[in-house]
Amino acid sequence: MSQETLRQAFPDKATPLVSYGTPFTEACAKHVQEKFKASRVYLIAGRSLTKNTTFTSELQKALGSSLAKTRVGMTPHTLMSEVLEIVEDCRTVNADCIVTLGGGSLSDAAKIITFALANNIKTQSELVKLPHVGPHTTTLPANAPTIPIICIPTTLSGGEYSTYAGVTDHLTGEKIQFCPPIASPDLIILSGELACSTPLDIWLQSGMRAVDHCIETLASLKSTAEVDASVTKSLKCLIPGLLNAKLNAGGKGEGKDEEVRARQECQVGVMWAMLFLHRMVACGASHGIGHMLGPMFHVGHGETSCILLPAVCRFNAVRGGKEILARQGLMKDALWSVSEARERFEREGLGREVGVERLLDVVIRELGLKRRLSEVGVVERRDLERLAEASLRDPFLVTNAVPITTKEQVLEILEMCA
Repeated sequence: MSQETLRQAFPDKATPLVSYGTPFTEACAKHVQEKFKASRVYLIAGRSLTKNTTFTSELQKALGSSLAKTRVGMTPHTLMSEVLEIVEDCRTVNADCIVTLGGGSLSDAAKIITFALANNIKTQSELVKLPHVGPHTTTLPANAPTIPIICIPTTLSGGEYSTYAGVTDHLTGEKIQFCPPIASPDLIILSGELACSTPLDIWLQSGMRAVDHCIETLASLKSTAEVDASVTKSLKCLIPGLLNAKLNAGGKGEGKDEEVRARQECQVGVMWAMLFLHRMVACGASHGIGHMLGPMFHVGHGETSCILLPAVCRFNAVRGGKEILARQGLMKDALWSVSEARERFEREGLGREVGVERLLDVVIRELGLKRRLSEVGVVERRDLERLAEASLRDPFLVTNAVPITTKEQVLEILEMCA
């Protein structure tokens, strides 16, 4: 019989707890009853997951009489209108626990829903007065959430580990990022078997986003030995996990077991990656430019990382000093230490002297993911100019290892990956 591992995600924070090792249905039902003593669970489940698998119905069965209502599906990017619908739903059924089964949009929604419930929010105008990030915001004092959240993720976005949550105004498309006293989930349940239901390309892209978190943390001159160790541990889970997930995708028997193990290894890697958030280590230009590349040209977050991260690393190496090159040495050591990656590097005839951007290129191409802006339709010079100008508005440009303050610097990066 499998045994549950239950641990804190972060050493000095009581929540979130992370559970893995037992079927997610059993773990969820157990903690709903024993830890949270909940009897009015509101379940938010992904639409495609519910349509294409039996996982939602299995969880509903496991929760039994403690399940008050199920909401199937939410629009990507977490729309305010849908969040407010669920807030009212939760009031109607007197929900005392929220469970999400699906991707990052659902976990963000759950965080905002419990925040809204704690502050008796009923309208959009009230919702936007809750504390959120922004230079020109007027917010009111707010109560911290009291209803527990259990997240059962199906991607590697890692948003469930954060004390922030984004929502989109369905009329204007404007995004708002809520901040504490909004709370992270109380429990995150990891399941490699469930993760195998996520299409491989989406899984690999979201995994490269997690790799981007690690690499840009190691690039930062503001990181600490503790955070460096955590994200290095993450890379040693993520890189082999992603490579083996692709190698064993769609397998039967032992191959299927290997895919389940690989996907769960990736999930554990994301947990190690996210310490940078709680230690306030800022990301760099791969994230910053990616924040604009994504919505402007309809490119997924993971795809932006595949395209931009190697170029940003190259820019930092060329434009930075000895300290930045020493930080890149940490990245190279971590990548070479992974046997699955080392085999690919040696097959390509690479030596230890090559730059980290070349090592990342090998990994990304091995995963079959896009590497150039031209592959996602960004080919015109005017598009590069527009993207460069927009990117300068993102705060992660100035927190890059080599601070980026001019359009010409952004264009230098974009031209490397055109």
